[in-house]
Amino acid sequence: MPEQRINIMETPVATAPEQKKPEVSYASITERFVALLIDYGVVFIPFRLVIGLWFKVAKPELDLVQYFGLIALMNICFILYETIFSCGDRVTLGKGLVGIAVMKKDLSGPISFPRAFLRAIGYYISGALLMCGFLLAFFDDRHRSLHDILGGSVVVQVRPKDFTERALLRVVGSVLLLAFAGTLYTQFFSKGALLDQYYLRHARITLHKVALLEEVHKTKYGYYTNDLLRLALLSGDPVQFQRDIRKVWEPKGFKIGVSKTSYKISAVAKDKKHTRVAYSPAE
Repeated sequence: MPEQRINIMETPVATAPEQKKPEVSYASITERFVALLIDYGVVFIPFRLVIGLWFKVAKPELDLVQYFGLIALMNICFILYETIFSCGDRVTLGKGLVGIAVMKKDLSGPISFPRAFLRAIGYYISGALLMCGFLLAFFDDRHRSLHDILGGSVVVQVRPKDFTERALLRVVGSVLLLAFAGTLYTQFFSKGALLDQYYLRHARITLHKVALLEEVHKTKYGYYTNDLLRLALLSGDPVQFQRDIRKVWEPKGFKIGVSKTSYKISAVAKDKKHTRVAYSPAE
């Protein structure tokens, strides 16, 4: 039997224990969706209420560019909100309530401010791509969407959830989705949409301007006229007058009915329902 010798002078080399990778649970699509709707509501709902109150009280006369400027301002506020509360050790209100947080894709810590800004911009890029950027989360093993890829981030769970909380999240997500869809419909498609409010309001304002010119024409020439060109010449700037009309009235549908003692002006506004607006001195 061969002899096995052991050199007692040799010190066995200690092997370093293998570092275990941190166990991480990535946020589910439902959790992320609920958090996003809460966060957008944090900015969107107060902004919409303040603007609505301002319109009712102050009744500002804004042009179309200013209307779109207000919508852009709201979305800039959302981008700043998402940027500030997605970097460092901060979390947005929605993510805090749901129990998730944004981290670097290698899980080494929170993302930087520039990365958080790119991530926030990514929401709008995903939306511009017909929501396809968000659909990536269904195919990625870590549920990363396009904005996560742009920001070099992942979204992880910061606390475990039992079956009751997961079920509640699904219910809340469904309710928020319906509420958000209804709000978007009201905002952009229904009669109460900002753009439709603009067209209706300015269509009526333009009616009153034409009515004022009718009175000027009556005073100057002794009769009312149904000739819009004659009224445009009385405005002092007929080119701009016709531009203002084309902005808020449909090309067809304008009518002026006159008599010796009165007149009636009607037109079709450029809102989605093509609402007919009218004015006469008796109204």
